[in-house]
Amino acid sequence: MITLTASLTALYVIPRTIILDRLIGVSGAITFSGIITPVLGVFLVPSYGIFAVFLGTMIAAFIPGSAGTLKFGGLDFLGGALNVALISFLVRGRRTEATFMYVATLGLFVINPNTEIFVGSNFPSLPVPFQWLRLPSPPIPYLWLHLVALGVLVSPLTRNLRDRFTFGGRRSLAEAVLVVAFIGTMLEHVTGGILYASLFGSVALRSWPFIFLVYPFERAIIVLGAVLVCTPLLLASRDLIARFHLQEVKPDSRLT
Repeated sequence: MITLTASLTALYVIPRTIILDRLIGVSGAITFSGIITPVLGVFLVPSYGIFAVFLGTMIAAFIPGSAGTLKFGGLDFLGGALNVALISFLVRGRRTEATFMYVATLGLFVINPNTEIFVGSNFPSLPVPFQWLRLPSPPIPYLWLHLVALGVLVSPLTRNLRDRFTFGGRRSLAEAVLVVAFIGTMLEHVTGGILYASLFGSVALRSWPFIFLVYPFERAIIVLGAVLVCTPLLLASRDLIARFHLQEVKPDSRLT
């Protein structure tokens, strides 16, 4: 397990160094690290997954030319750590823990005084002839895509993920990767939002309208990248996946 964790940490470092987009309002960048988190979640239990993300984040931060410099006081590993932990819970059939983690994180975002549910009122007036353009928020909340991910999380799509990762065909495996990557990246995004709001206050309040416009495209790129990268990796690692998962006792079997 230590050898596997070290190997997956090194794998996490690679996309962590590659820039996806610049942060809005502050210095720093969003990286492609989310495209590999499903692999870590499948192989590692939550505690090992969190450690792998923490260590990978620290290593990437000190690689020359890396986009994964430390942000948010060095706490930016939390988003990726929760992402991997949630995927690990889901793959192991622990949907209750995964749902609680997701809902609790959304709650922390909502109660933060530097976040907003509807962001359209803070969108600046545009010059003529674009002054009629407005953000559709309200009625659409800032967290609309996160709520979609919550719906996917509690739906039948997250049942039997262990079997789909271990025995499913290529299409079934790709669908499973898409599901966990989508839920995981939305949890990572809202976690980053909490850190952003907590540390940058007034800057965050001015930035939510612009983030509202951009984040669905960033998350879509990450999810698509995860499907393209993780599906062949997991397909080629079927024997290893089965070996590790057969050594684990299903939580459901302990509860019955």
